[in-house]
Amino acid sequence: MDFDAGLKTAIGWNRWNMELIGIWPEPGRTDERLSHFKALIYLSIITIFGTGPQSANLFFIWGNLELVTENLSTANIPGINAMIKLIFAWYYKDSFKPIMKSFYDDWRSAKTEEEKTAMLKMAKPANFISVWCSILTLTMVTAYLSLRSISVYLSDRLHENRDHLSLYPGYFPYNIRPVPILLMTNFAQVIAGYSATICYTTVDTFIAMLVLHICGQFEILRKKLTRLLDGEEGNRSIDEFRKELVWIITKHEHLNWHAQTIEKCFSTLLLLQMLLCTIEICFQGFLFFNVLIKNENGIFNFQLVFFVLFVCFILVHVYLYCYIGEMLLIQSREMSNSAYESNWYNVSPSQTKCLLFIMNRSTRPLCLTAGKFGIFSMELFSTILKTAMGYLSVLLTVANND
Repeated sequence: MDFDAGLKTAIGWNRWNMELIGIWPEPGRTDERLSHFKALIYLSIITIFGTGPQSANLFFIWGNLELVTENLSTANIPGINAMIKLIFAWYYKDSFKPIMKSFYDDWRSAKTEEEKTAMLKMAKPANFISVWCSILTLTMVTAYLSLRSISVYLSDRLHENRDHLSLYPGYFPYNIRPVPILLMTNFAQVIAGYSATICYTTVDTFIAMLVLHICGQFEILRKKLTRLLDGEEGNRSIDEFRKELVWIITKHEHLNWHAQTIEKCFSTLLLLQMLLCTIEICFQGFLFFNVLIKNENGIFNFQLVFFVLFVCFILVHVYLYCYIGEMLLIQSREMSNSAYESNWYNVSPSQTKCLLFIMNRSTRPLCLTAGKFGIFSMELFSTILKTAMGYLSVLLTVANND
């Protein structure tokens, strides 16, 4: 496996998606005017033709629980979430350039087949995540737009005045009934929908790529540490031992800095992501029980397919953060265990004491947090589901009482 092939596998679709919306942190690039322009254009399109009209429409449908829930859960909250992700990634773009430089350097400096195998072990899941999350999200948006197109067509046929509807229900400060204006508005909404889709997914898969790469580097470090203390290396001089150990400790600190940078930049974003996804799961469950089951207009199957895709879309992204958070916890904690379980008795007491630097540094494992309130792990994933179901129960009770 050569450098380019391994790097391409690790990056997957992340570079293409992020270059498209102007947030890819390419190290060494100094002129960012085109990237800033693209990010601003996409942000404006999502705001003007997506979240803006939908948010304004809330004032006109307020009081109708089903319409408000559909407005918020189907496109408004996901669109706002996508905008927040785009803004965060755009704002912290320069902070990730040193991390991407180290990302490239790690692939260039992989010397042994064992190191390449360890890196590729984490690169393949990152590639799988970037490709299939993008496909799932694009499929979900396509299903929604298809369903809305059918709804608009049926509405036009059933109403004599042929009242034209937009693909994303919203309030526009102009008359959209003329066919040319309607077509341009709907075309802009299609662009806004797919733009929000890319923003929503690619930031998540980018974070997953970086975290999984860090996990692969931890695995390499553990193997180097074990090899340093095994029987075959017992005859090396103390200077050689310290030189190798200094490299391991320096690399360990570098990986800690990588993870802490990700945590610092995206901790608030992850908190918002957790809260918004919990609300979306709750609202989608409400729509399923109060709208889909009661539906008798003949397009129930289409709505059911979209509901399944949308819930999968939300759960996959929540699970993704919990999965990589769990991986980071385990891999960083294993550094201390590797030092403890190694053949430290093969070296002198003075050399053994040097291991305390690694063991002490690993007593607080690295993690991804939601605004410092919760650590992303499998336990948090189950908590999110329980919380969403609790909110859903309350919402259904309120709706039935009304």
